Amino acid sequence: MYSWLIISLLIFPGKVVGFRTIPASYVARKQLDTTHCKSSSLSLDNVDDMSALLTSRLPTSVDDQVRQAAESLKRAARDGQRRHAIRLLLPVIGATELDDWPGGARQMMQAAKPLVQSILATAVSDKVVDFQEILLDESDGVYAILGQVTDDAKKDMCAVLLPSGDTVSMVQKLESQVGDKRDLLLVNSQWKRRSDFGGFLWADDKSVTYAEGFAPTFSLTNLICEGESVRILRNYPGPWRVFIREDVDGKIDWTELGQREVVDEKPADWSQQSANQRDGGRLFDYGQPSYQEIVDMLNMSPAYTPKSPAERAAAAFLFIKDTL
Repeated sequence: MYSWLIISLLIFPGKVVGFRTIPASYVARKQLDTTHCKSSSLSLDNVDDMSALLTSRLPTSVDDQVRQAAESLKRAARDGQRRHAIRLLLPVIGATELDDWPGGARQMMQAAKPLVQSILATAVSDKVVDFQEILLDESDGVYAILGQVTDDAKKDMCAVLLPSGDTVSMVQKLESQVGDKRDLLLVNSQWKRRSDFGGFLWADDKSVTYAEGFAPTFSLTNLICEGESVRILRNYPGPWRVFIREDVDGKIDWTELGQREVVDEKPADWSQQSANQRDGGRLFDYGQPSYQEIVDMLNMSPAYTPKSPAERAAAAFLFIKDTL
């Protein structure tokens, strides 16, 4: 198994990357809860109907998010797509009043690993999956997780957690080992602008192009917009969907505010657009709704009542970014 990665040590320029086996206690995965739903319009015996049911609502728990991400991977794989950008909201671990992630990328990695393992295992739910790790960048603690599928090496998958602009060349070398018949996931990549690849005017164009080539198979992000808690969801092959948090009589709910279609191809003039030249040069985002577009959705909602400045300040103070 993993004949495509039978190596005990990979040497990269300036970096040493080695395999190590994950301890058995870490490999053991929590069994995901199964939600039993009934619908008069959907047949649970139909694979497509079940898939639509699983991804129809906003995930509000770790298990929900794992199920939806895995389902999006399976859908994309059926369409022949093997390269995926995955964006997850992470469970809070160790947040303080002063810093949501005092441990930085290493702490985020600790929160992300169990989620990624569960996603890889759920995507091939009829098989047993063993995991190995590759350390790509010791300074930033960037790891790749290899999911080895028992008795079916063709279904093996590889996920790179929190890759940065500095690790693109390492990811590319790893990709050559993975091959084009297996899935490669970039999870919660740390780049958002051209300047993340070496300065705005001197950015490595090849690295930028490579990073932008990973389309968002699954993405769940959150932000505060006009004092409202907002989440943006994309399940392959659907559109971007925007949800707003509502508190009615002490009960929390998420209401869909609007949608925007995914833009599959980067416009030829993307880098020349003034809006994309600010803040270090915005990377192609496949049409993800911008802050202003979400503001417009809010203003067009008949039920929306703008929050006061004090309410906005309180919401911003309590908000913890990138967490579920």
